[in-house]
Amino acid sequence: MVVAGLPVMLAGLALCWVLTQPIGPGAVAIPTTVALGAAVMLVGLGALPTIGAEPSTRTIGVLAAVWLMAVLFAAWLRAADVSGVEPADVDLGQFGDVLIGGAPELIAGAAAVLVLVWVVADLLTTSTVPVAVVAALAAIGVLTMAISGHASVHAWGPVVVGAHAIGAAWWCGSLAAMVLSVRGRSGWATTLPAFSQRAPWAVGVVAVTGVVAGLVEVGGVTELVTTGYGRVLLAKSVGLCVLLGIAWWHRTRWVPAAQRHRRTEAASIRSGVVEMLVMAVVLGLAAGLSATSPN
Repeated sequence: MVVAGLPVMLAGLALCWVLTQPIGPGAVAIPTTVALGAAVMLVGLGALPTIGAEPSTRTIGVLAAVWLMAVLFAAWLRAADVSGVEPADVDLGQFGDVLIGGAPELIAGAAAVLVLVWVVADLLTTSTVPVAVVAALAAIGVLTMAISGHASVHAWGPVVVGAHAIGAAWWCGSLAAMVLSVRGRSGWATTLPAFSQRAPWAVGVVAVTGVVAGLVEVGGVTELVTTGYGRVLLAKSVGLCVLLGIAWWHRTRWVPAAQRHRRTEAASIRSGVVEMLVMAVVLGLAAGLSATSPN
């Protein structure tokens, strides 16, 4: 069920393309969206022990590998764009020049490699490096992808956009990690209330920073409907409002029931999947938005 989040993210990206016609995000947005989804999941899995659950090292390894491959593919497409050639014609020299020249994929790729090193060490040695390292490395990747876009032209833009990205990554990643890892009524009775106690902080950061960054980039209310960027921002805001409504409903209904062991494992997973899929649409829109010019 968690795997279904990827095509839903890509559907959100497709919606971004529709809203920004005739000019929308380039092809590099596809692997970037996949990379973002994997990194967000790794943030959640790495942070899972803070809410009373343990992630699977092998699952972390699979996601880290997907993250690395998506990042490398994105870098390859970026090299083709910079060099003015077809992707099939990119050589290793052009690819290396783009990475060394400061492409965001260099940092994200290095973070993914380090996560894979952690996985190998955890599986094959007696290493006691905490899984929180995975969350930190994935957060660096998310942060790099978020602040490398046009928002960085503002002096304070990286701070606002970075806070927005990290808050969203924890919120979405933690819920997805719970759906993937938590089992049994007792498991949900422990982790869901802990997640619910921390979530308002992340939600508040996401909402406030999203409004501030969006208004600055758009420049005015009329641009919300007259520009592709504004339309995507508006769709993302609507999706976030829907998500907040679902989260509020779950906080008042699902959380108390799960805490009292009155919700089955299957029912809890279904509730988590519903919220997670709405999150995936919003993340897909966000990935497309980061690759769309506000003008």
